Amino acid sequence: MRKILTGCLMYFICLNGIFAQDIDYAKKVIKDLCSEQMFGRGYVNEGDKKAAEYIRKEYQDSKLLFFENSTDHTKGDFFQEYGFQVNAFPYTVSAKIDEYDLIPGEDFIVDAACPNVSGSFDILFVDSSTVDNSAEFDQFQKKNLHNTFIVVDGIKGKKLLKQNIADDILRNKYKARGLIFANQEKLTWSAATEWAAFPSIYITKGNLLRYQQKIMLTVEPDLIKHATQNVIGYIKGTQFPDSFIVFSAHYDHLGMMGRAALFPGANDNASGVAMMLDMMKYYAKNKPKYSIAFMAFSGEEVGLFGSYYYTQHPLFELKKISMLINLDLMGTGDKGMTVVNATLYPKEFQDLQIINVTKDYLPTVNSRGKAQNSDHYFFTENGVKAFYFYLMGDYHYYHDVYDLPEVLTLSKYNEAFKLITEFTNDYCSGQ
Repeated sequence: MRKILTGCLMYFICLNGIFAQDIDYAKKVIKDLCSEQMFGRGYVNEGDKKAAEYIRKEYQDSKLLFFENSTDHTKGDFFQEYGFQVNAFPYTVSAKIDEYDLIPGEDFIVDAACPNVSGSFDILFVDSSTVDNSAEFDQFQKKNLHNTFIVVDGIKGKKLLKQNIADDILRNKYKARGLIFANQEKLTWSAATEWAAFPSIYITKGNLLRYQQKIMLTVEPDLIKHATQNVIGYIKGTQFPDSFIVFSAHYDHLGMMGRAALFPGANDNASGVAMMLDMMKYYAKNKPKYSIAFMAFSGEEVGLFGSYYYTQHPLFELKKISMLINLDLMGTGDKGMTVVNATLYPKEFQDLQIINVTKDYLPTVNSRGKAQNSDHYFFTENGVKAFYFYLMGDYHYYHDVYDLPEVLTLSKYNEAFKLITEFTNDYCSGQ
């Protein structure tokens, strides 16, 4: 009897190990990718290259294979190199209102397409009285605004009698030196590939008051041709080596705005990379019937550049991909998961829901249609069956300096991992 009980216990331990996730490993990956040494995984100090090297090392440690037509197969590269133009901010970005210094990333951000600007400028507040009052607007039109930043939050988003005039001001028809969007509740940054016609700056609530008169602003951007890389490896299937399941996640983020403001991107998307690498470790130990490729894309934040480049220069035929699962924003889950492309593949979505309801992993799995919002998109456009999974929760940091590893909850990471692996394994069994 003791032997039977021992045998049963070992069976359940092994069975549990088959679907084992490693949240401690995921936390380490997220912390490493968000460290200051990665420079926000963007376009300053080769931040995204450092992140790519980190991912390549993880691939090598798990003994992934690389494709022979990657960049340099003689050294086991795993890299697929390409490039794009981007507006980077490696130099000074500073702002001062009268005698008060503003903290980059916390008190202000500049527009991602901000061109070079440096100097001391007058501040002019514009509101509905300026736009809708003919006498006030006549005075406004007579001003020389070449050394003036217009504060436009008094007309931005407002319903005005002369909306066409407000729109002209917001387009900077009157040739002010730039625009200020003040009273911002939250600063959300992005990336751009060109310079705008004029600089814009966003300032948080309470940091610009109507009696203040001057802004001292220095922005030194660098419009660069940025060399980057996708990081791609695979585990060979035991029965169907020419058919692939793909797990993808973008590893790039916004980088730095000047020398002080670092955008770490813990949820977006160090969490997705961590989940993907955790999947890699799982499948390295539990050899799959199908080959499984792991694709870490760069350039997502600029415009899905990495995944688009891959679909135009695939390392194996796209028709060999049975399914792609894209992982982005995987750091929460207390409010469930959303599946983009669920309406395109209702049977597979139903299978996912059945697993979730049966095992009670996540509070809900929501259906969403087709959307051009992450790296699955260009695969779908090229006839590849693809889902994009993202988790939802009470986490309010996105594209800002506060998306940090120490505040990321990972509240349903384990459950999401189990749901995705069980769905993937069931999908493979049914093919």
